[in-house]
Amino acid sequence: MRKLVIGMAMASTALTTPAMARDGQWYIQGDGGVMVVEDQSIDVNAAEDDAASDYDTGYDFGGLVGYDFGSFRLEAEASYRAADLSEVIAGSQGLALNPATGAPGGFTTFTGPRDALGEVNALSFMLNGLLDFGDDDGLQGFLGGGVGVARVDMDGRVNATGPGVWNDSDTGFAWQVLAGIRTPISDSWDVGLKYRYFRATDINLVDPLGRDLNTSLATHSLLGSITYNFGGEEPPVVAPVAAPPPPPP
Repeated sequence: MRKLVIGMAMASTALTTPAMARDGQWYIQGDGGVMVVEDQSIDVNAAEDDAASDYDTGYDFGGLVGYDFGSFRLEAEASYRAADLSEVIAGSQGLALNPATGAPGGFTTFTGPRDALGEVNALSFMLNGLLDFGDDDGLQGFLGGGVGVARVDMDGRVNATGPGVWNDSDTGFAWQVLAGIRTPISDSWDVGLKYRYFRATDINLVDPLGRDLNTSLATHSLLGSITYNFGGEEPPVVAPVAAPPPPPP
């Protein structure tokens, strides 16, 4: 009977032991979700905010490898985001307009708003630092940011023939702010929800007329994430307390 009691006590201890702590281990993560691009203002030949563009809702996805130091995590991340162009607005400088195929004279310009075709996309490589709040073995929050580089490619036109208002790319500095929650679903796997504010600054392009276009790209993303943890520091093992000997007869 005494052996049975001890065995039951040890089994109940094992059942109530929390999942392995995440501290001191490597992990990989995949993210994906929807993205909204902020209204984009564009300087045309140094004329500030002389053009603008609007975009439909797009997508954002990526992957990363990270290390958990405890309350702080460090990550190397690659991600890609894209959205379709819906409208351009040309100011006093005008934007390039390609006439119908075969029309003489090449490019002209237009002013005012026009429905548009095209896309903006950005491939980024970032180094992130995150602070964790809460228990690794339950629901946990995190907050942080990252810096790196991004290649931004912008393609836009107001008709379906040939080149349009712009079609160029630039690579430069980018930064982001991250916040979210995550929770373990096993000793190795976590799931989470992440918000990302991403900004690529000082994007310099050249339009079909040879003029300089200067702008930036800012996006807001809501991402689901899944994380695989490779194992790390084991939680301390507490020896079970032996049952006291039975009283003498």
